[in-house]
This record gives sequence, C-alpha cells and structure tokens, in this order.
Amino acid sequence: MSLTDTERAHIQETLQKQRDALATLRFTGSPEQVGQGLLQLAELHGLLEDHAASRKHYEEALSLFKTARHKTGQAQALYGLGVARAQFEDHKGSIEWIAQAAALYNEVKDKEGEALCRACIGESLRALGHTDGAEEKYQEALILFRQTRNTDRVAALLMDIGDIRMEAGDYKRARERFLEALTILEKGEEPEPLALCQLLLGEAEGLMGNHEAARPHLLEAVELYAQLHDHVFEARARWDLGLACYHSKDFPAARVQLEAVLPLYEEQGRTEEAAKVRNVLAHFTASGV
Repeated sequence: MSLTDTERAHIQETLQKQRDALATLRFTGSPEQVGQGLLQLAELHGLLEDHAASRKHYEEALSLFKTARHKTGQAQALYGLGVARAQFEDHKGSIEWIAQAAALYNEVKDKEGEALCRACIGESLRALGHTDGAEEKYQEALILFRQTRNTDRVAALLMDIGDIRMEAGDYKRARERFLEALTILEKGEEPEPLALCQLLLGEAEGLMGNHEAARPHLLEAVELYAQLHDHVFEARARWDLGLACYHSKDFPAARVQLEAVLPLYEEQGRTEEAAKVRNVLAHFTASGV
C-alpha cells in the first residue's frame, strides 16, 4: 500500500530523529545498542521503500551483533537483509539470508521469529515458481504460529495455502483452508482480511459449481470492499457474484451486480471488461431481463 504524504512526512521526521539518536549512541552505546538503533533505522528506510539504504544499515547491524555475540540481533538483521533482497527480486539470496535467521531463532527458541522466517521463505519459493516447496514452508510456519496463538498469522497462512491449492485446481482442499481461516477472521475486527477470505471462498465454491453456496460469501465480500472503498476488489467480487447469480438463473440479481460493476471498470480504465459487461447487459435487455 502506498503511503500518503502525511504518513511519508511523519516517517521522514522519525527517520531524522533516529539518525540523530544513533549519532549519539555510536559514542555512548554498546555494539548491541548501536545494532538495535541501526535496525530501527533500516526498518524506517524500508517503510519509505529505500531498500538500498535499508540493506546497508542491516549489514552494519549484523556486523555489530556478531561482535556482541547477540544471536537474536543477528537473526533480526539477517531477516531484514533477506526481506531487502526480496524487494530487489533476488529471491534466492533472500532465502539464504532468512534461512540463517530461522536457524538462529530456533537456537534461541523464538518460535514467532522462526515462524515468520519460514513463511517468508515460502513467499520467495512461491515467487520462484516452487509452489510445493512454498506450501511446505507455509505449513511449517503454520504449526509454529498455532503454538504461539498468533491467530492473525494463522489465518493469513491458511489463505496463502488455499490460494496455492486454487492455482493447482484443487478447489475442494482450497475451500477447506478458506473455511478454517473464515472461522478465525469472523472473530476478529479487521475487515480487509475477512473480505479477502469471503471472496476467495466464494470463488472456490463457484469453481466447484456450487453457485448458490458461493453467493452469500461473495455478497459479504462486495459489502466489505464497498465499505473499504477498495474499488478494484469490489469490482472483482461484484463480477464473481454476477456470474454466480447468472449460473443460478437469478438473472435480475445478476443484472444488478453487472450494472454496479460497470462504472467501477470504467473508473479503472478497464475497457475490455467494461465492453464485456455492456454486451451481457444488452443481451439481458434483449431477453427482457
């Protein structure tokens, strides 16, 4: 998600304060304290998408943490370096750094840190097209996040695993994962992941031919994305819901969704999709719907 001008200005102000604090810390602090200051600086650069500067600070922090023999700090720096490499599409390099971080987190018995590393390795493997390896890493991370009771991460990983299975055409097993994630997300307060889960679950049902079962999930996704003012995903959900209504032979309901999705496509400059919707609406009009 891109930053607003206000958010960017706030981060830049915080960045300058951190630079000033670090300048003093270099004279008064221990290698471990300076390393922690560098980590904070690197993270702020990362938020501004200045990944080259971020990587530079992570590298210096790693050197200091090695001097201090501070394993947790080394793991944090290695993880940061891996994330920075992934931003440059160097996923193989990213995996190497983050695997080292995971091993260190395992040594210090930090399950949360280790789980995060395994999940990130899964993301890089997926980016490289190794979906089987990615799912394996996601499953490893899932076990650890369940142990730490991090329900937000558990739900996110369940959706990632379900998405991989959708890509493989295994819609039934994908649906199982989405349903499991839904039971967690419905207890939470974050509308965005809930909206995505409802959308994915509705799409899985639709691809299995269960169009009536898909409709309530897609309708919920439409309503949530409309509240979030996310017109890209709202359009996707409305199109899917329109198709589900069409296949259920509820043509008036299908027309409602298609009429609603048309201005969204036009707003986004998606001329081909808009033309397709106009053709369907013209067919409905000709058929008296």
